[in-house]
Amino acid sequence: MSGSRVDADVEVRIDTRVRLMGALLAVTGYPASIQKSRPHGVHVFARNTRRMLGDMSADPTVVQLQSLLDDGISLETLFALSMHLHPTTFELVRPLPGWVPSNLAANIRDFNKRTKLSLWFEKERAAWEKAEEESRNVFNAARFQSLLAQFFDNVPAKLVFVPNLLYPSDQEVTVLFNGELICIAPPPLAWGDNPPWAYDDPAMLSYSLFNALGGYGKLLLDRELEANPGVIEEAAEQALPVNEQFRAAYPTWKEQFRELFAYALTALYLEDYVSDREYRAFVLIEQRMRGMNILPGTVNVMRRYMKERGHKYATIADWIRVFPIQLRLAKRFVNL
Repeated sequence: MSGSRVDADVEVRIDTRVRLMGALLAVTGYPASIQKSRPHGVHVFARNTRRMLGDMSADPTVVQLQSLLDDGISLETLFALSMHLHPTTFELVRPLPGWVPSNLAANIRDFNKRTKLSLWFEKERAAWEKAEEESRNVFNAARFQSLLAQFFDNVPAKLVFVPNLLYPSDQEVTVLFNGELICIAPPPLAWGDNPPWAYDDPAMLSYSLFNALGGYGKLLLDRELEANPGVIEEAAEQALPVNEQFRAAYPTWKEQFRELFAYALTALYLEDYVSDREYRAFVLIEQRMRGMNILPGTVNVMRRYMKERGHKYATIADWIRVFPIQLRLAKRFVNL
């Protein structure tokens, strides 16, 4: 792991274990599968790493990881497992869950040695240092804790952002490990198959913030839902007033709610901590590109919860139960 520095609420750092897992994903069937579902340009380092490694589909570690992916093991789980390894030697330093193949950690360590990935990463160190610096430029004034605390109790004291130039290349992965809330995210995607933007490109500032804040918010939300089983089923008895474009992208009630929550949380942050201009631009783009016409209404509903939390609502679960009703009312008000 490289040297790290705490900037405001968010610590930015490069994690060697994340890089190793990203390189492993690069030689599985994962890159091809995500391009089928969401074509996009990837960072030049990801392309060069795949070229350097070549066809490793028969490698025992790759076969093992592909089997886990085929079994439906999530990316969040895989990256959390990588955190059990030492950041320099990749020896197992924390016990793995019982369901994990007993030789997985040793196989990952051996894969790193066979492929000489450490030498490759050292050769390409400049790309990672650039990503780290860009990320610090984004988060050097971040104030996420105060906003998250208005929705959740027991927000982890340390928020971490890890830039990822490998895979997954189209989404953030957020994990809670050793008391840290860690967002692992690629650079913002560009149009079509163009290479991604820089993390700190002014045009993409809101999306770098969204990857982190939205990731933190969704993970904390998932923890609340796990602690309150049945809430989603109860709330989902009433459909959310989203349009067909949004419903097609997120078919289930839970998916719709999580995405609305993450985007509205980011919109709240932009309006309260960045600027009204950034807020309005973010909302307008999401309305046009992703069909999120309901986003302004969602922001209004979440502001209402912030005011009434601890009074009308003891927990966020209480609020989720009435969220569909409030969102319908907010939609009517916004559309007047």
